[in-house]
Amino acid sequence: MNVVLRDAFYSTLLGLDGEGQIGERQENYKIEDENGRELTGGEIGSFAWEYFYNNRMELDNSSADFIAILTYKTTEQGGRKTAAKTGYRPQIKFDFDEMHASGQQMFIDRSLVFPGDTVEAVIKISSVDYFSNQLTEKMKFEFREGTTVIGTGIIKHVINNRLRKSS
Repeated sequence: MNVVLRDAFYSTLLGLDGEGQIGERQENYKIEDENGRELTGGEIGSFAWEYFYNNRMELDNSSADFIAILTYKTTEQGGRKTAAKTGYRPQIKFDFDEMHASGQQMFIDRSLVFPGDTVEAVIKISSVDYFSNQLTEKMKFEFREGTTVIGTGIIKHVINNRLRKSS
C-alpha cells in the first residue's frame, strides 16, 4: 500500500510541476507556497524524489534517535549470509557499556543491504532512557545477532536530544 501511495503522490507532484501527465493531459500549473513564492519549474520533481524515494518521508515521520553510517561484515568475516531489509532490528552495543539494545535500522538510500556493504541509516533504539545523555557524533558501536558481531557503525548525527551527551 505504501508503494502505491508513494508512486501516486510522486506522479501527481510531477504532473503539477509540468514534468509529467495527470490522466491523459499534461498541463503546466503555477504552484506557490504560503508566502507567494513560485515552487514550479522543475524543483518539485527533485524534492519529491528525495522525499518519497530516498526514505525522507519515513525519517520526517519517525521517532528516530540518530543517523549512522553502518558497515556490514562480509560473510567471510563472520557477518550475515543474506541481505538485511530496511526495518531490520539487530542488537546495538556501545563501547562505554555492556548493555545491548535493539536498534531498528531504516536505510536512507535503499531497501536492502548485502554483506560487505556500507550504508547510511536512521536508527531507533529501544532503551532511550538507559542511554540518556550518553551519545555523541562520531561515536562507534557494534551491531549484533546474539553474540555474533555482524557490523559496525558510527553516529553521524544525534536526532533525539535526550540521548545527546552534554558538552
